[in-house]
Amino acid sequence: MPTLSNSIDARDPYTAGHSKRVAEISLEIGKQLRLNKDKLETLEIAALLHDVGKLGIPDAILHKTGKLNDFEYSKIKEHPTIGVNILKDIEFLKEAIPFILHHHERLDGGGYPTGLKANEIPLEAKIIAVADSYDAMVSDRPYRKGLPHSTASNELIKYKNIQFDSQVVDAFFKIHAENKEELAHQKSR
Repeated sequence: MPTLSNSIDARDPYTAGHSKRVAEISLEIGKQLRLNKDKLETLEIAALLHDVGKLGIPDAILHKTGKLNDFEYSKIKEHPTIGVNILKDIEFLKEAIPFILHHHERLDGGGYPTGLKANEIPLEAKIIAVADSYDAMVSDRPYRKGLPHSTASNELIKYKNIQFDSQVVDAFFKIHAENKEELAHQKSR
């Protein structure tokens, strides 16, 4: 799995390590939500491969430094479906496919590729959505510098129950709070 996710990240130096970070954040959220071992393993695989469909997006669009036009954005929105088409015949990935396909759905139904709403979206896809969005916001991109943690956090809060599942966002913040406490404890030793 790392080889395939590395090949995704290698296409764009600005997203190098993105798939791994999304998988790490997703796993922490999954643990916080008490997913069992099998679900965590499937979540990790799906998170590592969530952007595999970007292999089918032209470089001119993927590496564009300016705002995407409507056509270019429509092409980017095809990456979940392209990813599923790449992976669909790999038997051990069958359970991960829905999470890869639906990681850009929104609770309000305004996402893609199928416009699922609320509970129609698998929990694991909701987890990847938060991890993916957060990492995308705090990472440098060709068209902008990465945002500070506080700004990205405010966006997650702003779109809670609109784009992002509140339970998943709350778990994300609980992890950050615990990590801060752990770092403070280590410094005080």
